[in-house]
Amino acid sequence: MSVYEDIRRRLERLRERIVREIDQAFSEMEEVMRLSWSPDGSIQPLYTMYEYPDRYIVLVDLAAADTSSLEVKATETRLVIEARLEREVSFSDLYGTSLGRSVTFRHYRHELPLPPDADPSAISVRVRPNKIVEIIIPKRRQ
Repeated sequence: MSVYEDIRRRLERLRERIVREIDQAFSEMEEVMRLSWSPDGSIQPLYTMYEYPDRYIVLVDLAAADTSSLEVKATETRLVIEARLEREVSFSDLYGTSLGRSVTFRHYRHELPLPPDADPSAISVRVRPNKIVEIIIPKRRQ
């Protein structure tokens, strides 16, 4: 095998590996974007759930939301959070790309499953000044 053929084969393997990694990165990015927004004009807010011995605390970031429109509903199995945005936001505003320029968002909406020991009948909701919403869900007494 000549030196030229060896270099060509190595470059081809490198190119194939780069293409696989780029394809994987795009697939992961598409999955994240698909899960975080909906064509109906809603976008999923960022949130975190913490567990304590007697309660769960859900912190939801509602940046640019009109918090006066906030609705938090709970069933035995799900927590639903909704709020209008202060203004319509485009896909390109959020993701910094010209792709999806015609996709716009008008409100936040997210449904998350509640743990089996959560007591949705006694939740409390507080909006902090920085538009972080704190939802306290007590645990059922055993």
